[in-house]
Amino acid sequence: MDVEAELRRLLDEEAIKKVMLRFGRSLDLGDWPGYRSCFTDKLLVDFERLTGQPKVLVDADEWTRFADLILSPVRRHHVYTNFHIDLDGDVATGLWYMTARHWKATDMGGSVYNQYGWYNADFIRENGDWKMSFIKHDFRWVDGNNALFDMTEPQLVDCMQRVFSPDNIAAAAKV
Repeated sequence: MDVEAELRRLLDEEAIKKVMLRFGRSLDLGDWPGYRSCFTDKLLVDFERLTGQPKVLVDADEWTRFADLILSPVRRHHVYTNFHIDLDGDVATGLWYMTARHWKATDMGGSVYNQYGWYNADFIRENGDWKMSFIKHDFRWVDGNNALFDMTEPQLVDCMQRVFSPDNIAAAAKV
């Protein structure tokens, strides 16, 4: 066994787990600079199961703005488990399970909306730091009131048009 190589692998896995955890913790805290720091400048995003929109290649700043606009009106709590990471030099793939809880006071139905599933991601080492270059959100089931998210809010509508633009969809198809 090459002890130095095994130590490097363990350190890289731990660094990637920290990105995964910072991703969720930043969502919960509304720490949008922390959330943005998890990504490469261009990010391949597959949230089709959740949004109904096809995979996109999007500017990470724009993706962060989308997360801010859709999630800031609700309280969030993400729990992550079952981390699996495959390393190959300066690239890696990862999978982790999630429970995402959302709460908002409402008089239009239940006050909670929950998702149970996982994320898949690709990671690249950039300047010594691990960053996500691809993320896919998938779930096994949801429960509660997804109307907690106001999909008619004008800033969110405008941002979604930019994020899920035909150009970003076409760019993703080429990757």
